[in-house]
Amino acid sequence: MNFGNVIDPILSRLRLIVGRCTVIASKYVSGELETDVELIAGEKRRGIEFVQQYGFSSRPKGNVDGIALFIGGSRDNGVVIATHSDFPEKLEEGEVAVHTPFNSYIWLKKDGSIVTKPAPGKSFLVDGSLDVKGHVFATDEVTAKCVDAAGTFVNAAAYNLSTHKHGSGVGPTTPPIPGP
Repeated sequence: MNFGNVIDPILSRLRLIVGRCTVIASKYVSGELETDVELIAGEKRRGIEFVQQYGFSSRPKGNVDGIALFIGGSRDNGVVIATHSDFPEKLEEGEVAVHTPFNSYIWLKKDGSIVTKPAPGKSFLVDGSLDVKGHVFATDEVTAKCVDAAGTFVNAAAYNLSTHKHGSGVGPTTPPIPGP
């Protein structure tokens, strides 16, 4: 009996289970994110499911390196399980960053600080749904630059936010709102 005839097809399928790929496009189909990928030797596959970690969502922008799995070695039953893109900063051991190819990121640093960087010309916004009235509460010192009623940037540190009231001509004001 020639075992090569029996083993060769199995080995061939095993080699096809995991592979590097380049995600060349992504789109939603029936609410699910699918990718078009290029595999080794220029092999292209369309409509490959994009599986992500629970709690994290992303949509690759073309020409992103990735890893594809093909269930049972069948190129007709694939999923992309990971993609890679470079973060513009050097991370220290244990640090985490969420970033886009549009020059914006959130960086959880080793020292416990959080750095946020919006893309050039864009704003860092806090969703007003943090409480039912749309207030944002801070439990420590806050340093900020604000725009005054005339549209001029002012240093918020110049104001005591627990006692500050608007001057005349700006309009009515209410006492400071206590935190939670």
